[in-house]
Amino acid sequence: MALVDIYVPKKSPLHGVDPRVKIISAVLLTVVCFFITDLVVLLSLLLYMQILVWSTGVNLKTYSSSFWLVARFSIILMIVWPFFDQVGQPILLDLWIYKPTLPAVLRALAIAMRIFIIASGWLILLLTTRHGQLVRGFVKLGLPYDFGISLSIALRYLPNFLGTIDQIKEAQASRGLESSRGNFVKRARNMIPVLIPTFAIAFRAIEGLSEALHSRGYGANPARTYYRDINMTVYDSIAVALIVSVAALAVVSKVLGIADF
Repeated sequence: MALVDIYVPKKSPLHGVDPRVKIISAVLLTVVCFFITDLVVLLSLLLYMQILVWSTGVNLKTYSSSFWLVARFSIILMIVWPFFDQVGQPILLDLWIYKPTLPAVLRALAIAMRIFIIASGWLILLLTTRHGQLVRGFVKLGLPYDFGISLSIALRYLPNFLGTIDQIKEAQASRGLESSRGNFVKRARNMIPVLIPTFAIAFRAIEGLSEALHSRGYGANPARTYYRDINMTVYDSIAVALIVSVAALAVVSKVLGIADF
């Protein structure tokens, strides 16, 4: 498995923004999302984030592979949530201990939308920021270089990892493996022929990546130098100030009960 950079080379306003601005925006978006409870506001923000994602020039394959895991997790969450949240009326379905109510379903929907919004914010960061600039942005914000490069590699590794799992499933299906049939126990057992080669490929990729970093002298000199550094422009500073102000105003208004969204 090779390391895949999902960065989309394109001249757009988002591509020209300093990576620190996008990192701060993604973090603040994550925080603000947990204070928003209104479904209309969440839906509007979700649609806006999808417009920003498509403005980066991402193709449909990358877009679908990046959000497929989020979609599956959201669907499972919406199904499981009524087991732990049975407050409110009316009851939509009465199946012994599984009694999903309308308020509980709406709360699960709100959580699923938050997950999609947060994923969109971080995806925009990855689609519009080169690997080196992303690491440099984390370091400029005060994080250790090791943490910056580890986080960027982990985030960019996910789409390729999911694609490899799909390829292994298709290869095993061509050999007669039926991983989607039977009860839960049988399906879990059928996933073993998929997980074993997946872990083998992952460990091989990790070994190759570590050898590549070692051959380039990674960690030999703690004082790192950079061929191309990043510098914030006046517009970047204004954008950071505006984003931080709006996020702080939204959180304070929600906490104090001034605004209901």
